[in-house]
Amino acid sequence: MTLSTTVRDRARSLSRRRPSVAWRRFLALGLTLLALSTFFWPDVGHPAVVASRDLPAGTALSAADLRLVSLASPVPGTFPDSGAVLGRALSAPARAGVPLTDFDLSAVGEDQAAVAVRVADQGLAGAVRLGDRVDVVSASGEVLAENAAVRETHGQVVVVTLPRLNATRVAAISLDHALAVTLR
Repeated sequence: MTLSTTVRDRARSLSRRRPSVAWRRFLALGLTLLALSTFFWPDVGHPAVVASRDLPAGTALSAADLRLVSLASPVPGTFPDSGAVLGRALSAPARAGVPLTDFDLSAVGEDQAAVAVRVADQGLAGAVRLGDRVDVVSASGEVLAENAAVRETHGQVVVVTLPRLNATRVAAISLDHALAVTLR
């Protein structure tokens, strides 16, 4: 019998052979040890920022108000470190030990305000979603605010975040007239 010199022929001849009993036992032992190590591997958890004490709505968060905990499973919208929430205000009260999510934090800065706008077209109000950017337009076609962020929608009412200067004007006009929004 002659030995083959090509790699392809060598691979074919090795694939035709049955592995020895010792090799199969060694492979089974290795797979068993791998399975046991993953079964007993400690779960490090999922880090999340929680309130260190009960906090009222509107509180500007400081390092003393927050602590980091490890959760058994991930919670959507939580923050893995406190850097992303420091200085931001709570939009609702927070209980001690409860994970803070993106819905718990106010998106309104000091120079901005949230304004409820009654939209004239019900169909358009249904198309506007949280996070969309819109322009607010009066019945006469005047653009009252540009690139406003949508915070909430409730039927024909759309809550948008505007610069404080525009917010008071839009709020005053929306008391008497339904306004239009244009999607960006």
